[in-house]
Amino acid sequence: MRSLGDGMRALIVGAVLLLPLPQAAHAEETVRIGLGAPVLSYLPIWAARALDSFKAQGLTASVASLPGGDASALAALDAGDIDLAAVGTDAVLRAVAKGQPFEMVDTLMSKVTLQLVASPAFLKRAGVTAGDPLPKRLAALKDATIGVTSLAGVQENAARWLAAKGGLDPKTGIKVAQVGSPTAVQAALDVGRIDAFVLSPPEGYNAEKAGTGVVLVSLGDEFPLLAQQPYLVLVAKKPIEAGKAGLITKTVRAMQEASAAVTAKPDETAAEIQRRFFAKASPDAIASAVKVMASGVAENGRLDASSVGNALTFAKEVGAPYGNGVDAKASENDLWTNQFVEEAQEP
Repeated sequence: MRSLGDGMRALIVGAVLLLPLPQAAHAEETVRIGLGAPVLSYLPIWAARALDSFKAQGLTASVASLPGGDASALAALDAGDIDLAAVGTDAVLRAVAKGQPFEMVDTLMSKVTLQLVASPAFLKRAGVTAGDPLPKRLAALKDATIGVTSLAGVQENAARWLAAKGGLDPKTGIKVAQVGSPTAVQAALDVGRIDAFVLSPPEGYNAEKAGTGVVLVSLGDEFPLLAQQPYLVLVAKKPIEAGKAGLITKTVRAMQEASAAVTAKPDETAAEIQRRFFAKASPDAIASAVKVMASGVAENGRLDASSVGNALTFAKEVGAPYGNGVDAKASENDLWTNQFVEEAQEP
């Protein structure tokens, strides 16, 4: 990946300045984290910022959601503009397959949080309900138009994978439409432009609250393959120098502490996240989303060969050209490592 141009650098700096941590001036060291998207699924990062867990580690966290998504976050990491990238595992596998020097150092979300949300009109037309057996719910997707924020990414892959699990042709059995932001996707479902969408919480909750949609499938809760795999990860550029290693360990420790708060006190943590970063969102929506995703942050960010293998299997099943031939166990300390997770747990 080439280094970012001056225009992108300015956008990154602007984004970082828009997202400062409270009382950051007292911290001793800065960690720059680039988000692939400003979504709540990056729960440990939001929680660590909301609860000042970074400050407790002597860190200032500058967090930027970068224009261009995962690819831009990894480009910024490659250029040295950020210290760590928070992105989807599929983006890392795609980059590594092209020879880019990245390593997964922490699992931010250990299950696929995506939900398939369908409109009441579609459910009525298809003769299916959320309480029906999973095979019937999936088979009902035949000829459905499913909205996503962008094409050729994890949302489209998941939609077509679900179609295949329902016995449909994943290429022709459904239609996938790029709609735009989650707000635009919600609006498209409301007016009938799409029959369903694939997004993470709290979008399913919001649709049900508004009466415009019903959560038909929660992927990470209904498929064992998706229930235990690194869905969102923290990525470093290799080789990791000694000075950067210490920064990563402190960053991971801050997120471990915040994740513990998420699992122990989800309501209180959700309230603080909503107050600081999602003031326009419904507190109930944020609380619901945090509870749904809490199980995905319960393992202290640990990766293992089994979960990485699940991610590689999913990539193969969706026909992705990356990850083929990669051995999950053999790639430890190359594609992925638990070094920093383990160091962060040391006294």
